[in-house]
Amino acid sequence: MMTVGVQEDRRGFTLVELLVAMTVGLVVLASVLQIFIYQNRTSSVQTEVAYAQQNVRGAMTVMTREIRAAGYDPHNNGFSAIKAASGSSIQVLSNLSGDDEGSNDPDDADEDVTYAIDNTNRELTRNGNTAIQNVVPNSLQFTYTFSDGDTGVPDETDADTTNDLDDVRSVAVQLQVHTETEDPHFTGGYDLISGSEGTCRTRTLSTRVRIRNMGFEDLE
Repeated sequence: MMTVGVQEDRRGFTLVELLVAMTVGLVVLASVLQIFIYQNRTSSVQTEVAYAQQNVRGAMTVMTREIRAAGYDPHNNGFSAIKAASGSSIQVLSNLSGDDEGSNDPDDADEDVTYAIDNTNRELTRNGNTAIQNVVPNSLQFTYTFSDGDTGVPDETDADTTNDLDDVRSVAVQLQVHTETEDPHFTGGYDLISGSEGTCRTRTLSTRVRIRNMGFEDLE
């Protein structure tokens, strides 16, 4: 009886094959890592931008609501709706509580409101207190429209002149904020650190407010 031997192929991978496989694996792993880093950076940027947008929208909502209510005077005490105004700040009065104590000016802190910008600390302030942070310096701008259709800044030197505080009918407001942290992969935004080429993204919001309680004398 003849026995036939079976020769098994016991050959493994060669060193060259192992090196090629490891190289391909490292390339794939590096690609996956790059995609993860990019997505993580993009997510962080979107979160920061969304936070900045939420900040400026919230501040603008409160500010425009209080400017719109300027001059609310249910007891006809005769106070001025706008007490002071410039291109970078505004002070408005309104008797929201409805108190009638014979005073020409509202007494409540929420009825005498001043909005301004603190350029040093990059803050929007309300009555001297921080309203929001990360405000681009000099970005708070007020432009006033008067009863004759002119636009500009009121003349506060003489109440009898045209385009004074009592002639204001609407206020255009613009405010710009920046992201809290820098993005080294971005340029052209706000230069948080001198020489950083504007690595903070910015968001600008503009609106126009019609002051509801001014101009009724024009209808008489």
